[in-house]
Formats: sequence, structure tokens, C-alpha cells
Amino acid sequence: MKHHRPRLITGEVWPGHVLKLAEADGAHVEVETPDGPVLVRVPGAVPGDQLFVRIGHVGQHMAWGKVERLDVASPDRIEPPCPVVLRCGGCPWQMVELEAQQRVKQAELLERLGPLAAEVVWHPWQPHMRATGYRTRALMMTRRVHGRLLLGFFAAGTDDLVAVDQCIVQHPKVERVLHEARDVLDRSGITTWRDAQRPGQLRAVLFRLDPRQNEGLLTLVVTHESGLQPIAEQLLEISGVSGVFANLQQAAGGAVLGRETRHLAGATTQMVQLAKTTLEIGATAFLQTRHDAAEAIVQTLQKFLPEQMTHLVDLYAGIGVFGLALRDRAKQVTLVEREEAAVVDARQNAARLLADHVTVVGESAEAFAPRLADSHPDAIVLDPPRAGCGQAVLDALAHVPASAHLVYVSCNGASLARDVAILAQQGWTIAEIAPVDMFPHTPHAEWVVRLARAAEPAIRKPRVAKPRKKAVPSA
Repeated sequence: MKHHRPRLITGEVWPGHVLKLAEADGAHVEVETPDGPVLVRVPGAVPGDQLFVRIGHVGQHMAWGKVERLDVASPDRIEPPCPVVLRCGGCPWQMVELEAQQRVKQAELLERLGPLAAEVVWHPWQPHMRATGYRTRALMMTRRVHGRLLLGFFAAGTDDLVAVDQCIVQHPKVERVLHEARDVLDRSGITTWRDAQRPGQLRAVLFRLDPRQNEGLLTLVVTHESGLQPIAEQLLEISGVSGVFANLQQAAGGAVLGRETRHLAGATTQMVQLAKTTLEIGATAFLQTRHDAAEAIVQTLQKFLPEQMTHLVDLYAGIGVFGLALRDRAKQVTLVEREEAAVVDARQNAARLLADHVTVVGESAEAFAPRLADSHPDAIVLDPPRAGCGQAVLDALAHVPASAHLVYVSCNGASLARDVAILAQQGWTIAEIAPVDMFPHTPHAEWVVRLARAAEPAIRKPRVAKPRKKAVPSA
């Protein structure tokens, strides 16, 4: 059905029904107006709801509203466990039953993949994975309001802090440490960042826990480290905190974490056990948001890859979690990573594990790509950032032997579908997909995809259509 441009007025109330969950937040609601149906983005709405919507904001191409009254509840609707879910925006699908969330995520990926997924073997979502208390890595923003230090998250699309006393998706041990750290920081009188005109010192607090080890590293994201040493000594007294760091970030916008991290007190590294591999890593090294999901990915890789490999290449390797976990199956392992701190961690862990057959290449996957075929890999793991693989990497995969095993680990269905479409031009096909619900109550998931190639294709550079520029809708 054709939807009209929003000719709505703030404060109006219209009846409507929910079409589908939105990728950013809330759901798309079709409201009936005298001019015809109009789409409105409504947080807290669930597909199948019959409801009335109060219009809150009208842009050029999209309108936003809130649930004014629920007439008929969807069978997939549940009571959200978080009291600030509609303000925080971090877990916008909490009012949707978990299995329904997973159905939507899988359907969206299938739609993106289209014919490429025609013969795919789908594995079930991992059972018994918690939908609350699961995050073992937490990054919370800070702000001092009326003299009191608050921890929380920014409301969707803003820098307005929503104070959160208890985050239902964070591991209970993480929650306890953050509460105690907040109290120490509050008593210290440390100033907090607001914006470039009101910079302050403290911007955020990061804590990462290995639930098996019951301890982790605490990092203060700050504009400068002046006066932090006595605070760090007090933070080190918190049970579960083994080391304290300062991450320096002076930029007004962009990423929360800066590039430089300095040790303040206690341990300089953290021991993390994933499956049967114990790794020693630094404070800001990338590790998946939840420990059990990271282990599920490792276990899936073990199923998707052969028991015996000649040369395993782990591109976008990070600290080497996947390649090191699979080291006993391969005669040679190459980890490729550009981030300097991750390279240091990977090399130290390879040495500590006595893995002399593991080589860590400190450069980008794109820079290494022209040498990929010459290294004669019989197994390749791709775990790129959300943006997906660089074109040089995708081109290089056309030149590896047809017998090579390829597994793509993705946290972004859009970039995954784009990259797989390019690989399909080289003869690669999707054989299996294992979904991992890394981020319950959000539109995001982790996908572990095994690709295979039946025969050597005629090598040619894939043609990728340049995306057309889209007009940016006004807010």
C-alpha cells in the first residue's frame, strides 16, 4: 500500500496498526488519516497491536509518535522489564517476546539475502541464553546533575543522559562494580563532560568482566588524567576490580573511547577464558559484549571448520580469539590485525600458549589481501567491523583455492548481504548460517555464515554498483 507524506500535526491522535519493528527503534505504525495511510515511527509498539498514536514530531519524510492507547495487544507483546526502556532507547524491543524478536531478525536477513539464501541450512538460535543480565562488558556515560554523579545512557539520537540505576541487561556482577565505582567517583568531586563549552573531566566508565574469573578491568574515559591517581587507588579496593585505567578522549563527538589508554593502578592485563582457551588482554581490547555468545561463536566455528587444517587465516583477527581457539586444528595459523594494542595482545598470547605455529601480521586485512592466495590457506575466517569487508579482501577471495573453507562472522546484516552478493559473483555460495543472539531486545544479531565454492570460477573483478546519494530527511 502506498503511504502518503506525513501531513500531521503535533498532538493529534490517530488510530493505527503496527506493521513491523523498525531497525533503529520502535516500530512502523500505519495510521489512518483523511489523506490516506501514513507511516509513523512509534517506540513501544509491537507488530499485531491495534492502537491509537499521539503524534510527537513531524519531519519531511517521517513522523514520530507515542502509544496513546492500546486497544488490542499483539500476542507477541510482553511487559518490558526495564522501567526506562522508552526513554533510554538502548533495548527498544523489550516489549516483544524473545522468539518473536528472533523471527524478525532472521526474516530481515533472509529478505536482504534474497535468492542467495535459497539453499541455506539454518541452524536454530542457541537455547538457554539469557535475555537479561547477559552483558559482561558495560560502557556507561557519566554526568553530574545537581551535584550528584549519575551513570546512564544517551537517549536515542541525542546526548541527553538517561540515568539508569539498574540496567536489566548487564551482568549482576558488572552492575555491582559500576554502582560502587559511581559512589567512589561521586565522593571524589570529579567534574563530568557535558559538551565542548562545558568539558569537565569524566566522560564515561567502562568495565569488562570474565564471570568465571570474577574480576575485570575498570577504565575511566576522561579528557585528562590529572588527579586520577588517588581515585584509582580507591577504585582498586572494589571487589572484582583488578586494574584501573584512564582512556583519554578530548574530541567533542564521535567514538566514546579515545586512542590512548594509560595504566593507573593494579593489574595491567586481564585473564579471559573463552571455551578452552585462556587469553590475557588489555583494558580496551575488543571483546564481544557477552561472554556466552562469544563462546557460542567459537563453538560454531569449530563445527563449521575441519578438524585438521593446513593453514588457517584469521582476517580482522583482533586479539586473536578465533584463530587461537582453533590453533590445535591447524599446522599454521596467521592472524591479521591492524590495531596496535590488539596486535600486542595477540602476539603475547600466542607466545604464552606456546603456539609457535601462530604468526601475527600487524597490518590491515586489506593490505594483507594481495598476499592471501600466495599464503595457500585452506581455511579463512572473516570477522570484519560493522562496515563489512574491504573491496581488496573480497577481490582476494576470488583467487584462493575452490577447496578452501570460508566462514564469515558478521554483526551487520546489511554489510553481510552486500559482501556475500559480491562473493557470489566469484562462485561462493552460502552453505550454512548459525544465528547468535548477541544483543537481545535490539535489532542486532551476530551471524556465523559458512560459504563454499564448488569449482574454480572465471576470475574477474566483481562489479559493484555505486550507491545513489539519498536525500537526508529533516528531523
